[in-house]
Amino acid sequence: MFWSNNNNPLLSQYAADGVSEMTGGKSTRPKIGLALGAGVARGWSHIGVIQKLLEEGIEPDVVSGTSVGALVGGCYAAGKLHMLEDFARSLTRTKIFRLLDISWTKSGIISGDKLRELLDEGLGETRIEHIEKPFICIGTELLTGHEIWLRKGRLSKALRASYALPGVFSPVYFKELWLIDGAVVNPIPVSACRAMGARMVIAVNLNNDAFGGTVIQAPGLSRVEASMETAQLEQSSSKPQRSILRQMFGGSNDEPGLTTVLMAAFNISQDRLARSRLAGDPADISINPAANGIGLFDFDRAADAIAAGRDAAARVIPDIKQAMATLEAASH
Repeated sequence: MFWSNNNNPLLSQYAADGVSEMTGGKSTRPKIGLALGAGVARGWSHIGVIQKLLEEGIEPDVVSGTSVGALVGGCYAAGKLHMLEDFARSLTRTKIFRLLDISWTKSGIISGDKLRELLDEGLGETRIEHIEKPFICIGTELLTGHEIWLRKGRLSKALRASYALPGVFSPVYFKELWLIDGAVVNPIPVSACRAMGARMVIAVNLNNDAFGGTVIQAPGLSRVEASMETAQLEQSSSKPQRSILRQMFGGSNDEPGLTTVLMAAFNISQDRLARSRLAGDPADISINPAANGIGLFDFDRAADAIAAGRDAAARVIPDIKQAMATLEAASH
């Protein structure tokens, strides 16, 4: 079903000998874990990272993900990465706004029902425990703050719980727990890959820019007037709807909107938390896609994000292969 990561004996079934096997049971290389971090729209970079790794013959044996990292990692583990990429590349600013089902009657600004329908349609009844590639999805228990590792249950619902940003999306009730975004407690889940027996963990960190600071939001990108598409959408909306759009995404005076403020604050806290957790449990290889001005809500810039992910992965391919060779030699 699920479990906390604290001293749980169920984890022992995943803590193998840290090597991957091929025909005949011979150990050929270290077991590779891929930990995909949170990062909102920059999460499309994960798609490019995975594509580049696979092209180089580096296939992760186990995968963990938080928030958008869980979305990409779960789709990859389920063999649906191509589906997610097609969806991401098809997004325009108009489509994004139409997917935002604003609700003031729930515990999040966005109810998420439209996104839920898309996920259910794409993933169907797929359950995490039936996926061939081991996958852990990170969530946060709302009432206690415990880190919850979702390892069984319906995949689409687990992914929705992992990206349930506080104040933006409503919490998800999953197996008698109210869950919110996993990035609240573990933005880059290296520890989950270790628990599944990974001897070498590759982490993808989306929250640092080239100077080691925090990428928040390029000025103006979150405003309703940011493009002709959204301006036209606003004109076709009713007066109350236009007021809500301005409140959520900002107005013409450059003042940030409500969601931008919430997301910026959340992004700062998860960046600081990620640094702390990685200091205590560092990845063996870290991939840091360049933000390139991609804002928190720029989901329509999938092509740029995917390219950034591919470029970032390409830069560390030699390091990964060297580390694999070293660990393989050490295991003989």
